[in-house]
Amino acid sequence: MAENQYDLIIIGTGPAGLTAAIYGQRMGMKIAVFGDTPGGNLNMIENLMNYPGFVGGIPGTQFGVTMFTQAQKEGAVLPMARLNLLSHDDEQFMGIGADSRQYFAPTALIACGVIPKTLDVPNVNKKGVFHCSLCDGPFFRNKNATLAVIGGGNMAGQGALSLSKFAKQVILICRGDNLKMEAVTKKAIEKQNNIHLLLNTQVVSFTGQQQIEGILVIIRGEEKKKIRVNGAFLAIGWEPRLDMLDIPVETTPEGFIKTDEKLMTSHPGLFAAGDVRDTDMRQVITACADGARAAIYALEFLQRMK
Repeated sequence: MAENQYDLIIIGTGPAGLTAAIYGQRMGMKIAVFGDTPGGNLNMIENLMNYPGFVGGIPGTQFGVTMFTQAQKEGAVLPMARLNLLSHDDEQFMGIGADSRQYFAPTALIACGVIPKTLDVPNVNKKGVFHCSLCDGPFFRNKNATLAVIGGGNMAGQGALSLSKFAKQVILICRGDNLKMEAVTKKAIEKQNNIHLLLNTQVVSFTGQQQIEGILVIIRGEEKKKIRVNGAFLAIGWEPRLDMLDIPVETTPEGFIKTDEKLMTSHPGLFAAGDVRDTDMRQVITACADGARAAIYALEFLQRMK
């Protein structure tokens, strides 16, 4: 097999992609995995509490690096770079890496996860608006800061709890009339004296000159009100980003990839696993399960081709 020829090209170094690499390599496949962050979005999880086998949880970054190392030890090639393009021609998938090198394989797996959604309001791209509380929250340590978290799900709840360790006050802004997060997270928020909850609150815009100084909101449909903050963290959900994919595939209206019962997309030989596909549950454990199944089905597809 040529140096740049593989059995499976995987896009994504998160739980789905790395699990697929581990399973695929152990079944005798030659695999290349593309992504520049070991563990993918795991690095945004301060403490992964609901994955079996880790009493008290495990830091997301640690879990991601461990999975990455395991995939390497199984023999997977991990260039630590994103794949700029994935196309298909002459019964082969061709990937072009960040270094312009070409990679070829008869099967491919899209496991690139999702990216945080943003708000369509003025000044959302201004300095002081963040997406990762774990990454950027420590910047406000010892600054007596008031921080806002916008969202009402688990991502928002975990962000608020993480920021409460650094901030004087955390304002959790939710546009709905209740929080849609795990009960254990909701209880933990209720115990924090420095987390203030605003329900039925719509963000209108961010205010400030060089960086944000406040958030303009409408609470319960009444008049606009300005809330002074030193920073804001968006936690309103996720969306797929498939700009590297030069292959037409069937997706949902939101852009998530549709798959069959064997995780194959509408394009033969192209599989999808984890959060990027149309699924009813987006969790680390289901992403790992997807990755294992996708590797098995990719090998099955290869064997049928021979």
